[in-house]
Amino acid sequence: MDNLQYYPTPDTLIQKMWFTFKDRDFARILEPSAGDGRLLKFHGKFHDTDACEINMDLHPTLKDKGIQVVSLDFMDLQEGSMYSHIIMNPPFKDGAEHLLHAWDILYSGEIVCLLNAETLKNPFSQKRSLLNSLIEKHGSVEFLTDAFMTEDTERKTEVEVALVHLTKVPEQRHDFLDTIIDGLDRNEREDVDYDPLQELSIPTNVIQNAVKAFDCAWAAQKEAIIMEARVSHYRRMLGKSLREMQRETSHPDDINPAPKSKRGIHGALNTAYEDLKDRGWSYVIRSTEVNKMTSTKVQQDLESRFESVKKMDFTVGNIYGFLQGLAMSKGDIQLDMACEIFDQITKYHSDNTVYYMGWKSNDKHRMAGMRIRANRFILPGFSMDSWQRSLGYYARKILEDIDKVFAMLDGKDCPRYGLIDAFEGQLSDLRGGQRVKTDYFDIRFYPGIGTIHFFPNNEKIMDRLNVMVGLRRQWIPENATPEQENPFWKQYREAEKFNKGLRLTRQESWALSNRETAYRDDSYEETMASFHNNLVSSMEKLGYQSNFALVDCSSGSACHTATMSLPKPVDLAS
Repeated sequence: MDNLQYYPTPDTLIQKMWFTFKDRDFARILEPSAGDGRLLKFHGKFHDTDACEINMDLHPTLKDKGIQVVSLDFMDLQEGSMYSHIIMNPPFKDGAEHLLHAWDILYSGEIVCLLNAETLKNPFSQKRSLLNSLIEKHGSVEFLTDAFMTEDTERKTEVEVALVHLTKVPEQRHDFLDTIIDGLDRNEREDVDYDPLQELSIPTNVIQNAVKAFDCAWAAQKEAIIMEARVSHYRRMLGKSLREMQRETSHPDDINPAPKSKRGIHGALNTAYEDLKDRGWSYVIRSTEVNKMTSTKVQQDLESRFESVKKMDFTVGNIYGFLQGLAMSKGDIQLDMACEIFDQITKYHSDNTVYYMGWKSNDKHRMAGMRIRANRFILPGFSMDSWQRSLGYYARKILEDIDKVFAMLDGKDCPRYGLIDAFEGQLSDLRGGQRVKTDYFDIRFYPGIGTIHFFPNNEKIMDRLNVMVGLRRQWIPENATPEQENPFWKQYREAEKFNKGLRLTRQESWALSNRETAYRDDSYEETMASFHNNLVSSMEKLGYQSNFALVDCSSGSACHTATMSLPKPVDLAS
């Protein structure tokens, strides 16, 4: 451990950090640089806390307190969707990097973090600038002087610190999961015959075997707890051992600590039962069949609600009910997956996106539509050192999601040769700069800068994605009929021409790439109005019409004059 960076947080400051959290419903907590667990001691409940700690000498101390150590180096931790709160005092020199990583892995919840004030006041690096922007959009900061000079400070320093509070709200909450979870039975143990949809079902024998294993484990655990309590009772009746008498101790040696009261037995039984349900439901939601059906974000959303899921009894009926709920929500899941991949592609690189004038019946709320360029798009986040033999966890997940969506739009369950197949089977070719072909893309990999260039090889599927998202977000009208000369159609198809004249400001780029959350910002309306004027000006310079004859479809046949021809998305039910 770098002792020059180790500044134990004083108790008064720890209390202030805990009181900074607004949501007091602590489902599960993470402390990324735990030390001896100092930050967690004011929480009072260690059974729902995880920690990262690089100094293995401190692990026994943490475990003795009931704190689960989930990683040595916090920067290696890749999954955080199960946490509702993160509280952290990272090494001062790496504060920005640690806080940004915490934000990346958190799916939904709050972060309270202590930083060196210079990290925010001197944003000389890209990461520090990004962190300042993140705080401005999603949180607050309080600068504190003399916080490490109080009487209870173990290692005093006059450094000014920044107390940062961030709240992360999912860009897209999957409401259909609430319906699925609420529909499961919390108490029923009777196994009922179910007919799960074949497209999303773990084989019946697998489900039955899992439930049988659960029931056997529970029966054995129950018997063990009761027998341990019995043994403990009879041992106490016999009294002390000779060694205990010789030591004149008032407490007998307890070789097998067991609950000694009725309440203690109930507590032990409840803890064991909840642990088994946790294991059983974890097996289901991480199963290959559920993973094939859901995107990374849907999976994160599901895991963030795991506390609700695991309250349900682990029965064949409940498992089938859960799987049927997912299958019946397939349409919503597919639309959400398409939108998530669309956002992933358009978010990071302005060259990936083409803007057009969206179709809206209310001019006041008119907004720009977006579509992905058909010839090429670029995605970052795929850095790979020379010694690595595979992509990281999240990089793989992004590629898996892209393949899932494009296969879905092609009416298939999965590609025959997908992006992951290419990185597993032709990694040396990709490292060497060769262009590799998969079912839906030609790809070229740049490991040094961590980008992949995607060249779609099926324009129709790309068009289906653009149309599906455009319809979902009301950029494109529904129930289109053939009107080839409609001005909307013309500017939609030829948007690349007038996009060349667009010069986006930094605020416009951010707002357009973060539509799901940017609208909460006070300046969002002003920013979008500026972009709207920019887009109209660029269109009109090249003679494109920007005001379409929008007609209220409730007027009947007149609506026909305001529609245009668009390719239909693939019929996924066929």
